[in-house]
Amino acid sequence: MFSRTTFVIFCLIFIVFGYLFYLNPDEVVFTFYEDSFLALSPALIAFGAFVIGSLFVFLLTLFIDTKRAFLLWRSSKNLKREEVLRERYAQALEQMMKGNIKKAKEAIEKILEKEPGHFPSYLSLANLYHLEGSYPEAIDLLIKAKTIDSENLELLFDLVKNYVAVNDPPLAIETLNHILERDPANREALRKKRDLFLKQGNWGEAYEAQKNVVKHSKEKDQAAAEKKILLGMEYKLGQELAQNGNFKEAEKALREVVKEDRDFVPAQVAYGDVLQREGEPEEASQVWLRAYEATANPVFLERLESLFLSMANPKRILQLYLDFLKKRPEDTALRFFYSRLLVRLEMIDEALEQLREMELSGIYFPELSILMGQAFHRRGDSGRAIESYEKALESQKLRSPAYLCSACGHAEPDWTGFCRSCPSWGTFTIS
Repeated sequence: MFSRTTFVIFCLIFIVFGYLFYLNPDEVVFTFYEDSFLALSPALIAFGAFVIGSLFVFLLTLFIDTKRAFLLWRSSKNLKREEVLRERYAQALEQMMKGNIKKAKEAIEKILEKEPGHFPSYLSLANLYHLEGSYPEAIDLLIKAKTIDSENLELLFDLVKNYVAVNDPPLAIETLNHILERDPANREALRKKRDLFLKQGNWGEAYEAQKNVVKHSKEKDQAAAEKKILLGMEYKLGQELAQNGNFKEAEKALREVVKEDRDFVPAQVAYGDVLQREGEPEEASQVWLRAYEATANPVFLERLESLFLSMANPKRILQLYLDFLKKRPEDTALRFFYSRLLVRLEMIDEALEQLREMELSGIYFPELSILMGQAFHRRGDSGRAIESYEKALESQKLRSPAYLCSACGHAEPDWTGFCRSCPSWGTFTIS
């Protein structure tokens, strides 16, 4: 159909030009130089112009079509190469998922030999080296990948991870600062920066980083959690003031933290400690008393017990225990602490009565037998004391440390306001 149409068009063109020749028999003379000229019909000139124009259009179209064909060929070739790369990369990832680190590394290294600019391969190979503990090699690969895409967040965070692994906090912080220059609201970078400062013991810088985390936390629950961490840092700064002897400033700082969150246990503990060291034991006892009534955290019982015994006022702490037991008769920790105080005060009969009641109610833990053994020992009943100690040793339950972090389960023999394992604030309670 196309060839017939073309033939008809050319026939019409020749007919038109033939008609023009007929209507324009005169010639136009073109002189090139003296005694050299060319006589042409106007119709022939028009026909020549048409032929030249058609030839130009043909050549231009041929060039465009050739270029398009070349680009399509090259694109097809690139697509095939990318498809092969994807297939090989998928096979390497499959080996990674199976735990075949060596095979995965070999596969990715072959990919990089053929395609040095394959960015994902650098990241995957760096992760494999990280898993093997070859952190410097992982860093070298990530630096090479950085020449391909210097702003890739996954790459930058992987660099931070490896800098931390080789114990190079300055470079890790420098990389995090680079992320934050581009995105000041990147909470992941802010948290990592905060955690690095915490590990270094640089509470001032950690506090500034945490303020930015709180500032950019939009979700309600997340903002509350980050605010609690900020309060913990304010508590820590107040604690450092107290350790340096600046008790008035420490009292002011800790009082502000307590006002902001009355359930924040570490600040309540430290606030009472500062008041006691300032010679205000009554105020300290009131702080701890209110805090225990609000939180029921046993650390306040220990503080109150130590305070009143140091004041040679055991009657007051005994009365407090009795008042608390009326309000919380089922509180095992409270009853155990009361029994322990009775043993400490040589009130052995009362202590044994409390301990037997706990046993009869079905409550048992090794510390109960140990405390009972101590009571029998102080009474002079060595046989029963040994029997109680043996019961504790034979128990299938291992003796737990005194305090456990409710967030991660980390154990500490003494109460502390900060869990180094999580890290979390105010999460330690009696186990």
